[in-house]
Amino acid sequence: MIAWFAKNGVAANLLMGVIVISGIFSIRGLKMELFPDFDLDLVTISVPYPGAAPLEVEEGICKQIEEKIWDLAGIKEMNSFARENLGVVSIQVALGKDAKVLADEIKVRVDSISTFPEEAEKPIVEVATQKRRVLALAIHGNCDERSLRKLADKTLDDLTNLPNITQVEIMGIRKPEISIEISEQNLREHGLSFDDISNSLKQSSVDIPGGVARTYSGETLLRAMGKARKGEEFDQIELISSPNGSSLKLGDLATVKDAFEDKALYTTFSDQSAVTLRVFRVGKQSPLDISEKVNAYVEETLPGLPEGVGMTIWQDSSYYLQGRLQMMIRNALQGLLLVFLVLSLFLRPSLAVWVAIGLPISFMGAFAAMGIMGASINLVSLFAFIVVLGILVDDAIVVGESVYTLGSKGKKPLIASIEGTHLVAVPVTFAILTSMVAFVPMLFLPGWLGKLMKDIPLVVIPALFFSLIESKFILPYHLTLCRFDKKPRNWLSKLQAKISSGLENFIKNSYQPFLALCLRNRYLTLSAFTGIFVITIGLIIGGHVPSIRGIPPVPSDYITVKVFMQDGVPASSTEKALGEIERARLEVIDFLSSEGEPNPFKHAMVTMGAQPFTGGPKSSSNIVSGSNMGEISVELIKSEGRNRTAPQISALWRERIGPLPGIKQLYFGDVAAGGSRTAIDVEIGGQDLKRMTQAAQAIKDRLATYEGLFDISDTYAGGKRELKLKLKPEGRALGLTHADLGRQVRQAYYGEEIQRIQRDRDEVKVMLRYPIADRKTLTALDNLRVRSPKGVEAPLAEVATIELGQGYPTINRANRNRIINVQSSADKVVAKIPSIEKDLDESFIPALREKFPNLRFSFVGERKEQNESDSGLAQAGGIALFVIYGLLAIPFRSYVQPFLIMSVIPFGLIGAVLGHLLFGMPLSQLSHFGLVALTGVVINDSLVMVHYVNQRAKEVPVLEAAKLAGTARFRAILLTSLTTFVGLLPILFERSLQAQFLKPMAIAIGFGVLFATFITLLMVPCLYLILNDAKQITRSLFTRKKTT
Repeated sequence: MIAWFAKNGVAANLLMGVIVISGIFSIRGLKMELFPDFDLDLVTISVPYPGAAPLEVEEGICKQIEEKIWDLAGIKEMNSFARENLGVVSIQVALGKDAKVLADEIKVRVDSISTFPEEAEKPIVEVATQKRRVLALAIHGNCDERSLRKLADKTLDDLTNLPNITQVEIMGIRKPEISIEISEQNLREHGLSFDDISNSLKQSSVDIPGGVARTYSGETLLRAMGKARKGEEFDQIELISSPNGSSLKLGDLATVKDAFEDKALYTTFSDQSAVTLRVFRVGKQSPLDISEKVNAYVEETLPGLPEGVGMTIWQDSSYYLQGRLQMMIRNALQGLLLVFLVLSLFLRPSLAVWVAIGLPISFMGAFAAMGIMGASINLVSLFAFIVVLGILVDDAIVVGESVYTLGSKGKKPLIASIEGTHLVAVPVTFAILTSMVAFVPMLFLPGWLGKLMKDIPLVVIPALFFSLIESKFILPYHLTLCRFDKKPRNWLSKLQAKISSGLENFIKNSYQPFLALCLRNRYLTLSAFTGIFVITIGLIIGGHVPSIRGIPPVPSDYITVKVFMQDGVPASSTEKALGEIERARLEVIDFLSSEGEPNPFKHAMVTMGAQPFTGGPKSSSNIVSGSNMGEISVELIKSEGRNRTAPQISALWRERIGPLPGIKQLYFGDVAAGGSRTAIDVEIGGQDLKRMTQAAQAIKDRLATYEGLFDISDTYAGGKRELKLKLKPEGRALGLTHADLGRQVRQAYYGEEIQRIQRDRDEVKVMLRYPIADRKTLTALDNLRVRSPKGVEAPLAEVATIELGQGYPTINRANRNRIINVQSSADKVVAKIPSIEKDLDESFIPALREKFPNLRFSFVGERKEQNESDSGLAQAGGIALFVIYGLLAIPFRSYVQPFLIMSVIPFGLIGAVLGHLLFGMPLSQLSHFGLVALTGVVINDSLVMVHYVNQRAKEVPVLEAAKLAGTARFRAILLTSLTTFVGLLPILFERSLQAQFLKPMAIAIGFGVLFATFITLLMVPCLYLILNDAKQITRSLFTRKKTT
């Protein structure tokens, strides 16, 4: 096959053309994004329960759902939370189970529950999906809420009418609502109850189809029209009418407000009232295209806006997409240039050109495969191209060098090409196969990080496969076009000839004698390398090499400050806290100005009552609102224009914030990826919340004793004050039930939902309740009259006892138990997290288990994710190593020699550690990924070396064969290592903040390969001889036994 393609140039070029054209067509259809899309493997069941307390939600919603579905196959983990007005159960889908199938099974079970509370709304079962926000559009100005809402609705319509923009959400402003407010006094004056008015409105405000009248003249639709859609239309609804023609209209005894929801929710942008529109991309929509269209729309719309109203685009991710993609493409091109330069200096320029042509062919093959697999062009997949850049030419270098050696000895180009390719066909094929297998474990990593990194093997494996095709069927023909007997004429050829002769002299005068010395003292050489390896392991275990759990944090160009107050605090307390945080931000500006530094803040948005910019690679899009929460989100000027990173600025900001009364949690989000906000997360499981709270306090007190930990908190804090109502015997005597009591109090305070009206895009609730002045104080309870089924009115205090108590806050549950999480952030440079966790695990938590025997304690969060990831990586890595062993054992027909070849794998760690120390970067989870990928790459050179020794050992003594192998394969081994390293060189020196995310993996591969070169050139020949010594000793022992 190789000879046929070498002789048939047309077939070779056609094969090349097919691969290249397939790749070009595929590129046009690939979507572009900053990070790859992936499913969250999460199914959520949400049940709104308006007006209900967390305990009622837990009992009535969460527990019922959990007990109904817990035994379904495919559930990995079940979590839920019960908070005011809402219960949510989240199901983590097990590996291998289709989330949509599981969601259907859950829906069938949930729909069969008939005991949900009457006021609970219909359960919503959905597979959680990631919404990819492209940008946020702030509409701001000195105008009222209604005008802002109207402008936001119009903008939303305009944007969704643009081609390829389909998902836009309005945030940071209240939804429309019609509120019908009736005082207790008016009810008593007219002898009415909330039930009377509710029933009357439900029967009056309705449209009913009357069917079709089929007459001789045709068909006519009949409709009874009476549904009110605006506040003034509700005013005119008749509640009571008398035979004499008089009537009582709703407007006569109630105030109808066609306004907004009764909640504290508003936004300011640059100190002006504002509303935010978040624009998302769906499917293959391009962020760059969406950003361009929205920018054009804003430019066109701005002149027509009312005076004092503006539109500002911010948090535009397309800027990063474009910038980072350009950065990656630039690094790839620089790497390609360096690889070509190295090839040109060490091989003939014409040979270097043909070897380098393999790169675009392999890349195009990878692009074609990406199109078939549905992958995208993103930061991770482009990094994969950079990783594989230098590896792709390895096989072509070995083939080219083999052909070049034969050609320079006088053989004709065609003969040299065929024989040279055949000579190294086996080691090259199996070297590429082992490299491909080494990247396979990354396909099976668990968790969101595994899904994020999946694009690396999806790019690398096809690229390596096509490089093998190119080196076997396309390159041999191209090498027949080289003239190895031609003398160098131009300056580049002369320079290459000088370097080539210089390399030959180095091999002859330096490497050969040193290799001979190592071979004579092979046991000492092996001991020296083993000693270095043991020292490296000792440095890591002893903590002398900095290491962090998870992914190193990547600074962002945004800072988001999230405020959580204690449950039940008035909205004014949250507003004061946000005001204090904003004041501290202005102090930071003054401080930096005094230091001669520019104002780092470009835009600032304050949201009271919600947190619209909660996000990240593993978050869902549900926005929680409440009067006890708020957010300040700022966009910084680009990193090139400021001296400090986002974490440094947020540290200055945090220092200047004074005491915040009523604060539950304050969180600064200043990283784009990695660096989990929670360094330590201890989960306490059980049923007795009082005992769990005591245990949580004990853990918090213990964590406070460790250096480097801060923001120590737990997920359970005092709930809102509550009044517990219980029916008296006097109430029962009137025919009242607990249901009557609860319903009437609920109608007065929370309100009763009369109906929902679809008004344009908004679903508008119509609520019946007390006036806001009565709902703001508890004294109105004294005036509340409870009406019995017999029509008797009685003051609330006469029919029920009222007891003041403390309610539950949000109740979190995991796997059908209540849980409290004790969490802490950390300065990971100061705090040694693994040591702290070990100390807690061994010396503190056992005592807690004795004190609280019914409680369960476990580490979750970052540690649990890391353990799962490491376990998955170790399992897949072990299988990969076995497959690599098999791939080596088959061509060598030996059980022992594969171990010899694979012996270089652990020594790659030495280079990786040295590289991390050189660049001042800590070892992290991405370093582990790099080491796994390194296993297949470092054995390539070792494989080529051992194969050559085997061939020469048939002709000469083993010692001589080992010497000859080192000399003959020096150039090829040096070149393959150098090209892999220089291909990664640009990314190693990239200063862009977002590139830091991928650096640890590049360092591990680049420096691991570089150090493995010395191992291959010096230790592998020594190991070969040691193995031969062992064989001879074994043979002599067996011979002695036979003679005796």
